[in-house]
Amino acid sequence: MRHILDLAERSGRTAQPLYSNFLDDRQLAICETALKSDRKGAFVSLGGYPDAERRIIAFGVCDESEAYPPIEALVFNYPSSAGLSHRDFLGSLMALGLKRELFGDILVGDGRTAVFVTDTAVPLVKEMTKVGSCGVTITDDFTDADIPIQEYDEIRSTVASLRLDSVISVGFRISREKAAELIRTKGVMHNRVMSCSPSDKVSEGDRFSVRGLGKIELSEVGDRSRKDRLFITVRKFR
Repeated sequence: MRHILDLAERSGRTAQPLYSNFLDDRQLAICETALKSDRKGAFVSLGGYPDAERRIIAFGVCDESEAYPPIEALVFNYPSSAGLSHRDFLGSLMALGLKRELFGDILVGDGRTAVFVTDTAVPLVKEMTKVGSCGVTITDDFTDADIPIQEYDEIRSTVASLRLDSVISVGFRISREKAAELIRTKGVMHNRVMSCSPSDKVSEGDRFSVRGLGKIELSEVGDRSRKDRLFITVRKFR
């Protein structure tokens, strides 16, 4: 956190954009909350593609279109039959001696896997010729087609009101009491902001993440039933 606040202060002092390394959801939420409360100036988070989970913070930038983050998407090409997994790529990258904050999301596809890397780590990663025991070649031809389609199950139910505990209860198929306890004790990432209040208001399109349970989205809010309950649809991501 001290490093993040220092970057914000230096960016404000020099009027130059500066960038953090990659942060996970929880780290990003903590940093964004601190930066907003301390009024540390303009910043945006970027991960290389719109729905990236691991992201860097760009300081001194008001809009994503103004940012030129030090991120490069490297595409690993290999035989589809190799069946390489996220774990395989993570292990091979860590074996290079890279810290986890130097690379972001790993998008595993069929014979092509995109890895988002900070510019300082690019030369070392480009020297890789194997992931596990499988030979790979690395290119820089990343396209939107390399972003996996997110699969999900739809859950339809009704709630008394649009509260955080109600949606968590529906999305993870647990009682509202258990959902409220989970929120108070462990917290829930609500649009990448940590919430510990079961009564927080939610809206259509909001996303939620619970460590150990997964991610959901409140995809639709419908009309009220005869018993004055709201129809909702929640997407549970696989």
